[in-house]
Amino acid sequence: MTETTPTLTTNDVTVTTDHANRPYAVIPDDIARPLAIASLKGIDPEVRGIFFESDAHPADSWAATTVRTIFEALLASPLAREDVHTWGLGQYREFDGGTFYGFIVGESAWDPETRWWRDCDRARDLCVRGNASIAPACRRAFAGTCTF
Repeated sequence: MTETTPTLTTNDVTVTTDHANRPYAVIPDDIARPLAIASLKGIDPEVRGIFFESDAHPADSWAATTVRTIFEALLASPLAREDVHTWGLGQYREFDGGTFYGFIVGESAWDPETRWWRDCDRARDLCVRGNASIAPACRRAFAGTCTF
């Protein structure tokens, strides 16, 4: 990313669930847009289906740092304290890596009243695709890298 790409803090992340009790990390739009682009890096735009992984972003990259901040906000949330394993982040505390089995979206794409998307078709640029993952320390050369 560029030097003008904003830095995310845990205070910028709203942790919530939708009407089906699935976890969401709602982040500022100016962070969601470049993170959504990062989540598609290396995925052929013509590919069809749902199970594709982005290129790995280096451990010291903006994308990896941003995802770690989101993980910290999620784990600090009262919603996740009941059982961090439910959201896939149980390994993050112990092994410095894990996967968030939830959604990351930009603020203007999320309606807190209905706990659902405002307009999914118009908000595609604010939807981070895939499941954000940080490779654990045991992955040696891949440790700390981020994929979606």
